[in-house]
Amino acid sequence: MQYINIYGKKRNIGKKYIESIRSSGEVPCILYGKNINIPFSTSLESFKNLIYTSKIHWVNIQIEGENNINAVQKEIQFDPISEKILHVDFCKIDQKKSIILEIPVKTFGRPIGVSKGGEYYSTIRKLKIKAIPSFFPEYIKLDISNLDIGEKITVKDIYPKEYTILHPTNTLIARVKHSRITTTSTEEKKTDPISNKKESQEENKKNNIKK
Repeated sequence: MQYINIYGKKRNIGKKYIESIRSSGEVPCILYGKNINIPFSTSLESFKNLIYTSKIHWVNIQIEGENNINAVQKEIQFDPISEKILHVDFCKIDQKKSIILEIPVKTFGRPIGVSKGGEYYSTIRKLKIKAIPSFFPEYIKLDISNLDIGEKITVKDIYPKEYTILHPTNTLIARVKHSRITTTSTEEKKTDPISNKKESQEENKKNNIKK
């Protein structure tokens, strides 16, 4: 995954200082990890390519007076009304220690079931996985081209070697179901007495011709 640079400066803790930071247009943050806990602040612009995107990035944090530290964004707090960023937590990356992140699921191909009139369905946009940092993918690639009507893909159908998916194995990721239009049309045909009568008459004609 790619890195994004964030430049910050150390800050004081306390409600009064936090309010002052926010009023100045900056965001209070904290960087934590093994033997490290640094409160700092940075500009709101720093999060433009980190938070307002579907991609996942590592972060290179450069705080005045400290060495550059590689981290990952963990928690973020938004104002419930304005949706303005209020606070962000970063965790220092340990290349030998596994961490947990939500990774986007990216689908490829057109299901054959859709070509037959089926309807593609998926509610999963991200999957929570556990891995050491060097094994994290930018996204989870999912080939749905062979998915037929009535078929589905669940977590147990994915066999990653580099990471562990932290969802139940029966978690539905994608499926192709019968289209409502197709189903309704078929049901109407079965229950329509006029249609059934015409089909019966046509079938009798065919049988008489054969005789």
